[in-house]
Amino acid sequence: MRKHISRFVFTICVLALTASCVSPEELRREDEAACTGYGFKVGTSEFANCLQRESLARRYIALPPTPYWGWGYWVGP
Repeated sequence: MRKHISRFVFTICVLALTASCVSPEELRREDEAACTGYGFKVGTSEFANCLQRESLARRYIALPPTPYWGWGYWVGP
């Protein structure tokens, strides 16, 4: 029984890892599709600005949260 459970958990972990891998080309295509969907024309400076904003937004979302060290004005003496 444990062998079946460990196989199941291993399979789920492998699927989760492979699903989270995205190549730079796929990210570029997604950004281009989003910017085209917003109405920007390929080859214009506005389209390039949109691509840059999409990239920066993705990086901003991916930043880890700041650690909470348990000090500051909200913590008692």
